Amino acid sequence: MKQTDFAKTLTRYLADFLPGQRNVSPHTIASYRDTFKQFLLFMQEKQQIRPEKISFATVTAPSIKDFLQWLETSRQVCISTRNQRLAAIHSFFRFAQTENPEILFESQKILGIPFKKKHQPTIPHLTLDQLACLFEQPDTSTKRGRRDLAIMVILYDAGARVQELIDLKVCDVRLAQPATITLNGKGNKKRNVPMMAKTRNLLEGYMAENHLLDKGRQQSPLFYNSRYQPFTRPGIAYILGKYLKQAKHSQKEMVFPDQLHPHMLRHSKALHLLESGVNLIYIRDLLGHVSVTTTEIYLKFDTELKRKALEAAYPQVTSPDTPAWEENTDILQWLQNLCRP
Repeated sequence: MKQTDFAKTLTRYLADFLPGQRNVSPHTIASYRDTFKQFLLFMQEKQQIRPEKISFATVTAPSIKDFLQWLETSRQVCISTRNQRLAAIHSFFRFAQTENPEILFESQKILGIPFKKKHQPTIPHLTLDQLACLFEQPDTSTKRGRRDLAIMVILYDAGARVQELIDLKVCDVRLAQPATITLNGKGNKKRNVPMMAKTRNLLEGYMAENHLLDKGRQQSPLFYNSRYQPFTRPGIAYILGKYLKQAKHSQKEMVFPDQLHPHMLRHSKALHLLESGVNLIYIRDLLGHVSVTTTEIYLKFDTELKRKALEAAYPQVTSPDTPAWEENTDILQWLQNLCRP
């Protein structure tokens, strides 16, 4: 079977360019791969073109627009997912136009397809009181409860993404002072996050109890399930959901969010640091953002920070030394004369 130009370029893009030249993480490659799996399915179902017959002559800007519309209508994806798929397509065609200059004009039209605007929701997060109540829920008299508490505390204190937590190994933890955790973030970028004393003591107790401080355990996952395998995203989400339900039951007067996603603990950490007056640059480094522009999104939703800023900038119109107007006899006399018939 004759290979098409599209098939050869897509193979080089996923197998060579992304891991070899861009050095992106396996999770990013998997996300881009899923985009094109869905695109191939769309071309087969809606365009009646089998995957092995797809060429750049059939992949045009109108077909990409139809694909994006198909994602939203048939697959019921949200705008964020739709934009994520388009970002993967844009990345591919930036690569493809250098490999195949004859498609340069069509690539420019595809690269010109805009991202869809979406409403920016309020950042979901927990208050300090809600967070304290959540941390009180695990039964620390049991081994599983102590493990679950350590998971939640690390997610919050390190500002970790859920995949960063799942990927943690014993060797990534430094208990000696200064205690740190090494997180492997997006694009295989590593960052060292300092641990607070209470977090360090909690983690040391968990590791000692599970024999993770023994020799030969350096490459073992830090957190694992009952089958001694690293947690999955649904597994972490289940733990958080279980304790959120308990917190709602124990503190009925406290208003909790309907759901608790792992990323909400990361958002909570960022907002709590802002409220404490921590410089945005330090928060950027803690969260592992490439640019401080990404971190600035938290400024839009920190109402307490805005209130304090407004108070600091509010001009002092009057001073304590200014006498009350009632004590000015000239003004009083003038007013009395004004009101006389």
